[in-house]
Amino acid sequence: MDNIEYQRYRESCINSPRIKILHEYFRQLSSGESQVPRQPVRASEDFLSQATDLSKYHHLLCQNMGPMVHHFCASVPFSLEEHCRTGIACVRLAHTLAKEDNDYFTYYGLSAGDGTRERTIAEYSNGLIRTLTDSPTIENMKSFSYSCNPDYSKFYHGIFCDITLEFLSLQPEFNLYKNGFDFIFIPIVFPFYGPDRITQIKYVSDLIKQDGLVICMEKLKDDQDISKYHKFEKIKDQKFKVNYFLDEEISFKEQSLLKGMSDAGQVDFTTIINALKYHFEHVYLIWNSANFYEFVASHNGDRIEQFISLLPKPYVPMEFRAEEHMLRKL
Repeated sequence: MDNIEYQRYRESCINSPRIKILHEYFRQLSSGESQVPRQPVRASEDFLSQATDLSKYHHLLCQNMGPMVHHFCASVPFSLEEHCRTGIACVRLAHTLAKEDNDYFTYYGLSAGDGTRERTIAEYSNGLIRTLTDSPTIENMKSFSYSCNPDYSKFYHGIFCDITLEFLSLQPEFNLYKNGFDFIFIPIVFPFYGPDRITQIKYVSDLIKQDGLVICMEKLKDDQDISKYHKFEKIKDQKFKVNYFLDEEISFKEQSLLKGMSDAGQVDFTTIINALKYHFEHVYLIWNSANFYEFVASHNGDRIEQFISLLPKPYVPMEFRAEEHMLRKL
């Protein structure tokens, strides 16, 4: 992005629903004042039994979990398993690529709430992966500080689009990220900032290293088959969320301003794929659960295939799957 384009994009983010209208809603979620799951979310034993490192990673992630990510994992079916799956694959890949004892890799969780995933991946890798996350919600910063190693994990209290390579190079605290990131994770952030995925992914592409990986999770609409979309919403609510929230809590969220704002920024499968392919040469679908999808994109075909080879098998029961072939090149 040139400076004019960036300033225009930053202005649109500052005036987005997430910042202007939904700030209080997210504050309550992040502080644990509302929409608190009534029991802890834990991954399936069938999933965890794949590997010892996966089970250990899951234990640490659950131990580090703050209110915002706890709510997220209770709301997005089997996302906890998926966080463990991609997290451990990043650690495995970093160990494979490291050549010297003092090598490290950089990971950015874009507007990733309380940084549960980021703190976990940094701690589990013992600093082989150094992480950064951000949030405009101060309650997330408080949760972040409860359990982290400041040498391995950093937090920026502010809007994500403040993060540029120039900004990172000028901040002593964030200087180790000034050359960009080896991994960037985007956890269903963009729908709350608008539907312009071409510009949103362009912003991310400016931060990723040439060989880096962008992991993007989205909730996608289906303009071609609205009944299919509603079918999976019903399955999500009645077969998963009901384990963690009261019926009135589920109903409130579905009818709230939050849903209207996120719906306005949702895009379909074709739109997100076109945006990712516009900026990256290689794009894979790696996960689907109900109306939620996850993709990985990179300029480096060998690196992305290496990452995929290190992924544990996904865990999503068949009735939650909208995709027959969940892992495929697009």
